[in-house]
Amino acid sequence: MSFSLKTEKECKTSMKNWKWKNKPKIGDEFKIILVSTIVYSIVLVALYIYSAYINTGFEIIISDQVIFFNRGVAVIDGLIPYRDVSVDAASLSPYLWAPIVLLSMFLTGNYSTEFVTIDNYFLNESMMLSSYIFRIFFAFCLIISAVLLYRLEHKKNNRNAFRISILYSLNPFFLYLFSFWGTDECLLPLLILLPIYLFERGNKTLATFSIILGAGFKYFPVLLAPLLWIYTRDWRERSVQTMLLLLGLTAISLPFYLIAPEAFIDQFNNPIVASRNQGLFTLIQNYSSTDINEYNLIIQIITLSLILLSGLFFFFNRSKWKYHKSMVFLIIFFIFYTKIQVSYFSMIIPFTTICLFTEGKIKWTFLIYYILGISLGVTADYLLVDSQKLLYLEVICWFVIGLFYLTSLLYVIYFLFFNKRDSQISRPESISSI
Repeated sequence: MSFSLKTEKECKTSMKNWKWKNKPKIGDEFKIILVSTIVYSIVLVALYIYSAYINTGFEIIISDQVIFFNRGVAVIDGLIPYRDVSVDAASLSPYLWAPIVLLSMFLTGNYSTEFVTIDNYFLNESMMLSSYIFRIFFAFCLIISAVLLYRLEHKKNNRNAFRISILYSLNPFFLYLFSFWGTDECLLPLLILLPIYLFERGNKTLATFSIILGAGFKYFPVLLAPLLWIYTRDWRERSVQTMLLLLGLTAISLPFYLIAPEAFIDQFNNPIVASRNQGLFTLIQNYSSTDINEYNLIIQIITLSLILLSGLFFFFNRSKWKYHKSMVFLIIFFIFYTKIQVSYFSMIIPFTTICLFTEGKIKWTFLIYYILGISLGVTADYLLVDSQKLLYLEVICWFVIGLFYLTSLLYVIYFLFFNKRDSQISRPESISSI
């Protein structure tokens, strides 16, 4: 009896020590935040110097930021999204911009609630300042997502966790996305990684709420809905989390639909060929006489069905589940959804960065995939522009785009049927909290 009790104590002590060792290193997290903050600050200052002194004709404001500002102003002015102001985005997104706009108003002393346009934004001091506050906020989101990625990989006992997070945070695409572009797609990595982090930690209800809240800002976190079943233990828990997700999504959408049903539905009816659309179907429509817009709804249904089917496959094979396989849901969306911009690739980058540190030659394919992904916008824009094209450049663009989509399909097959992830990353998981 005493021998059994002693063994139990030793096991508890060993587990306690292992938990302590597997906790995230505060020093590493601080380094990630510090290095990223320094680099992002340098880039932002360089952008200011470039636009203010070197190239004064450079437009620091993009059309998206004018939209963010106007939606924030509308909320401050008491207007209702969809009914009183045009919104072709998630229902809570205008409320995300309102505090930033209000802060810029406070700092400039300009409390005007007049809407601005791309032609007169420079006359509004609040708009000019908010464009930089937007970028600081986007940088903050990217840095936090880097810390989450570090914690996820550290939990897997991955010795490369720090290097993965630094490389991820400082990759050129993010530096360009938050600075010169200044787009809200910088939110996507955080909105994708946060639910995964909470699921891995065991906070399933919080993870579900993070999907709901994230979908209120950008719809993309809904792509992670299959994780509710993959991470839950029994049917009761799955039913509760599923109902919670459905009720939450209804709560953030139904009030706006009831207030302005036509305007709310209209946000999902974007034409396939439109400004900044760079996806596969946009290219097909541009080069085809068939009106693919007629099949828009069918394509969207097929896309979501494929995501659910892949989630069902992972559910029945959940004993082999690793969180990096969530990449499959995002790739399927990126391939088949009708409205795609290259900036959406930002939500896939965390997973390509992780896979760069796997063993074997396949890791180099993820580097190539990253390069192809960030090149998609340039190549698609070249093919979509209505002007004389050089044949050899057109061939190169089609080659890059074709290789990207072919690689995307191969990765879906690879993660579904072949990938078991190398032993370096797939070590026993910690049961401690992250």
